[in-house]
This record gives sequence, C-alpha cells and structure tokens, in this order.
Amino acid sequence: MSTTTPELRQAKPLLDGLPGDELYGIKDPVDGDTLLKIMEARRVAFWNATPDTEKSHYQGYSSISRAQLINSLKRQCHAELAAVHAPELSFRVCPWQDVKMDLCRQMNEEARHFNMIRTHLEELGGVWDDEYSPDLPEWNQLFALFMLLDNRFFLDPAKEVVARCTVLNFGIEGWDHLYVQPLFLGIIKNVDETVAEIYEETIMPDETFHFSIGQRVLRNHCDRADLQRIAVEYLDKQLIAHRRVNAAFPRYHKQLGFHE
Repeated sequence: MSTTTPELRQAKPLLDGLPGDELYGIKDPVDGDTLLKIMEARRVAFWNATPDTEKSHYQGYSSISRAQLINSLKRQCHAELAAVHAPELSFRVCPWQDVKMDLCRQMNEEARHFNMIRTHLEELGGVWDDEYSPDLPEWNQLFALFMLLDNRFFLDPAKEVVARCTVLNFGIEGWDHLYVQPLFLGIIKNVDETVAEIYEETIMPDETFHFSIGQRVLRNHCDRADLQRIAVEYLDKQLIAHRRVNAAFPRYHKQLGFHE
C-alpha cells in the first residue's frame, strides 16, 4: 500500500543521526515487523547516548527523608492518574477493536496503581490533593505531550491513536519496562518495602502489558506511510521531552530543599 502527499509535514528529523531517520520522508510503508525493529533501535540508540543521570525520571526515592519520599509518591499518583485519562482519549476514537479492549484493561490497571500508591502515601502521612501538579515545567510538558499531542488534532482517528500510543505506551512505558523500573526496584527495596512490593508484584507486570500495546499498534496497525511518519515524529518528541524531565530533577529537588 502506498500513500503519497504533496508535502511532508516534518521532512527533517527532530533527532538526527539515529536509526530510522529515513521514516521522516517515507512514501512507501515498511512492513510492521520492520517498523517495530527500526523504532526500537532508534529509542535504544537515543538512550544509550544519554548520560545515566538523565535516563530515569524515578528520581528522589533514594533519600531517607520521609518528606522527599512523600513528595515522590504524590508525583507518582499524578502520573498514574494521568495514565488513566490518556488511554481513555485514545479509546474514544480508536478504530481497532483489539486495541480498544487493551486500552480498557490499561485504564483499569492504571487506576489500581493510583489507588495503591495513594493508600501508601496516606499511610506515610501524605495527602493526595486533586489540585496537585508538580512545580516542574518539564514534567508537565511531557504529560501535555501525551494528553494533547503537542496541540495537534487529526481528522483521521488512526493518526491520533498512533501518536498517543507511540508517546505513552511505546515510548515512556517501554523505556520504563526496559530500563527504569528494574533500576528503580533495586533502589526502593532499601528505602520502602511496601513501594517495592507494589512495583514488583503489580506495577511492573502491568507496565509490560502497556508497553506491548504500543508494540502491537506499530506492528499491526501502523501500515501506512503517513502513520509511520507520525510514529517516528512522536517518538522523537517523547524522547526529547522525557530526557528534559530527567535532567530537570536536580534543580527541582534543590528548589524543594531536598538533597540526594
């Protein structure tokens, strides 16, 4: 199947010199397995070139300060609640029934994560407030990306689902699955056994499934050149925004008076 356009919206890669740059100008789509391999290679190459201090957004848990742990759990509650809402946006317009069923499961699991983290937050003396949003602009920009898709709106619902599943499921949750959460688990076991148990027994297995949603969307449904161009563009947007969040944490913790 070949899709041509009179003008490609984003012909120059947002991130240059990585595997998959050619997807930006693609006019004849590659098969699903090839696309997935290219996207995975692009993500790995990006993070491999990133300093270790900027590879994880699970920062602030290693301190013995209860105040810092409470702050981190509030931020995690914010993340889990956002992860309930984002799949629902895709569910509304998703043209593929198998993906819609997967998104239903994801929403349920993200809500369970929120409830578990909030319960432990309250056990530590913290309180979840619906008015809460981290005073961390980079964090909020990343979340705005997967909620609002960089203020892009699509007549074709397939484009919206590909964009959001690439950012959230394949990009953010995929990197969590591969690198961030295994590293985090090694830290949190020595800090808070309850959080470690929640992650090891519930969140990490669920995130593996959420990542697989992004993989299936790319492999099974991203079968047009325009969809493949959107996928690589939004992967790059996610990588850029995600790294900025990670790099901002030292400043954020310093502002709060926390120190590693």
